[in-house]
Amino acid sequence: MTVGSCPPEFRRKVLDLGASGRKVAEVARLLGISDRTIYAW
Repeated sequence: MTVGSCPPEFRRKVLDLGASGRKVAEVARLLGISDRTIYAW
């Protein structure tokens, strides 16, 4: 998944999980996306 190819709701979910204290690698693994994608957001 690329930065521009996901719905805004999914991106919000990813960022909310990160804000809740989860590590980027954990969020990426849970949602099946690259940690680089998360860092790009």
